[in-house]
Amino acid sequence: MNEVTFPITTKKLGVIYTPKQLTVNVWAPTVNDVKLALYDHPKVLQRTLHKMLKDTDGVYSITLAGDYHGYYYTFIIDDRDEITDPYATSTSANGTRGAIVDLQKTNPEGWADDLPLPPMPHTEAILYELHIKDYTADPTAKSSFPGKYLGLCEENTAYEGYATGLDHLVDLGITHVHLMPVYDFISVDELSEDLNAYNWGYDPEHYNTPEGSYATDPQDPISRITELKSLIQTLHQKGMRVIMDVVYNHTYRSKHANFNILAPGYYYRMTKDGKFSNGSGCGNELASENPMVQKFILESLRYWVEEYHIDGFRFDLMALIDMDTLVLIQKTLSDINPGILIYGEPWMGGLSTLADSKRLFRGAQCNKGFALFNDEFRDAIKGDNDGYGYGFLQGNLDLKYRTQIGLLGSIPYDPKFIGFTTSPSETVNYINSHDNLILYDKLQKTNPTGNEDDLIRLNKLAFNLLLMAQGIPFIHEGNEFLRSKNGNHNSYNADLAINALHWDEKMTHYAFYLYVRDLITFRKKMKCFSLHSAEAIRKRVKIYDRTEHIGHRTNVIAMSILGEETDDYKCLFIVHNAQPSELILSISEIMGQLCASYQQKIPLEYLKIELIFDESGVRYEPYQVEHQTHHLIKVPRFSSAIYKFSPLTDGDILLNI
Repeated sequence: MNEVTFPITTKKLGVIYTPKQLTVNVWAPTVNDVKLALYDHPKVLQRTLHKMLKDTDGVYSITLAGDYHGYYYTFIIDDRDEITDPYATSTSANGTRGAIVDLQKTNPEGWADDLPLPPMPHTEAILYELHIKDYTADPTAKSSFPGKYLGLCEENTAYEGYATGLDHLVDLGITHVHLMPVYDFISVDELSEDLNAYNWGYDPEHYNTPEGSYATDPQDPISRITELKSLIQTLHQKGMRVIMDVVYNHTYRSKHANFNILAPGYYYRMTKDGKFSNGSGCGNELASENPMVQKFILESLRYWVEEYHIDGFRFDLMALIDMDTLVLIQKTLSDINPGILIYGEPWMGGLSTLADSKRLFRGAQCNKGFALFNDEFRDAIKGDNDGYGYGFLQGNLDLKYRTQIGLLGSIPYDPKFIGFTTSPSETVNYINSHDNLILYDKLQKTNPTGNEDDLIRLNKLAFNLLLMAQGIPFIHEGNEFLRSKNGNHNSYNADLAINALHWDEKMTHYAFYLYVRDLITFRKKMKCFSLHSAEAIRKRVKIYDRTEHIGHRTNVIAMSILGEETDDYKCLFIVHNAQPSELILSISEIMGQLCASYQQKIPLEYLKIELIFDESGVRYEPYQVEHQTHHLIKVPRFSSAIYKFSPLTDGDILLNI
């Protein structure tokens, strides 16, 4: 679309409310007439119409004296279409009308004290993706507000003594809660009392309005705002930051969307024959490169940060947003909150008319300040998403190399190991998200031995690879207690029988849960697994790939990480054994590798060796390895082990090499 034919504006669009007057601005440069329709109730037909005046910048405006808090509004376009305001900050139930709200009245008690948590290095984040209804709707969640924002605010919920909901998140130890869409989406009837009225929410209707089906009173425009703020406030009080899942790449409606009626053909990318470009696979894609679309996206994101205290954003189909806009997003939001965390999917859902020069792809994010989902590492670990393909876990040696790159943070480590990032903070490492088969179901489908014990071992090994990798780890809800979706790989609108977290599964797999919880604690304690720069990784992390026992001819990855002066160890030696048989290594072999890697900077003859992590998890009483050079280290099948090499103290066994 040729932007020269469309004037642009810097005016604030949408509702500008004060108790004494109401101003409404809407950008509609090519329409002939806009009227503001005001309703004093969400369902009445009676309304007052107010003609809006058009300025040269394409903005129709009106200012009315009086207090209009609690009123509802729409726009009448050319006496033909009645639409809602794209900038609406709340709506009536199901988004039929915009709501005029005094935002000061939406703040929960203490909201003014809800300040951003101190910035943390992004590689020290541990992200946890959840869906509001999934998390609290099942009876086993024991929530007083099943499927609602407030359900996730509750403390002291438990199933048979096992913590659920908020207490589970606190106990697990994650740092960021990634909320799947909580803006207003169109596919769920907000007035339905059926908890199985369900959707993931990737079908936007009003970007600046919270979803009403998660509110206790969807008909009250304040309820949805206050309760979402209460959830964010509660998570902040528990030391967790909040990531919002956003979908600025497409809208549910196309021709009849409010955007398209206000400025036909401008807000969306169009093909040469006048059809909607469909790079989203959902019927359309927003033209983020057009100034007024970019303005909307930037102002919407700012609104969520400033009004709701959101700490970061996950972008759906991020590759559909042009690079100039992405760079501007990062700069704008980090100026507001230096700790802001932005990441997204570096792919599209179909063919797009967006110019190649403006597209995001793996590598284009380098030094831009935001991160990308690392699907290459994901697939290297476990194989394809939904099929029978094997990954490194199941014995696919062809994917060992890509797994090693992922463990190194996907940086340009050396001429052999070259990833797509310039910093580990640019990769979000994950084994599955809401899309595709959940990990347990994928590994159940591809378990190379068919043994149930090995299935659990494979799940543990997947978590080891994830949480011992450099970069930003991302966990999908329920993975930590072997959640299953009964093989459903696309449960976006399935019943809660499939989608809900069944907390009795936590009780069933509690030992596995404790293993994951301890692994998270271990990662947070051992800062060497969350190094902040490529330089630090190249200096401190070594990978072994040349010997018979620790080499390319076996499905084993061995690495070491050099300690710093302030650490209580000289180095860690990590082994990931993805073989269906026990791995046997000699101390002398390991010592030779370490000596060669670090140019004998480690005084090997005066070290003690302790096993600090194995198939049982963290060893709080480390096992000290015997001193003989011929001593063999044994790593069980489908498991990881970590050995700590530390200086001798009085009473330690002398390692005489």
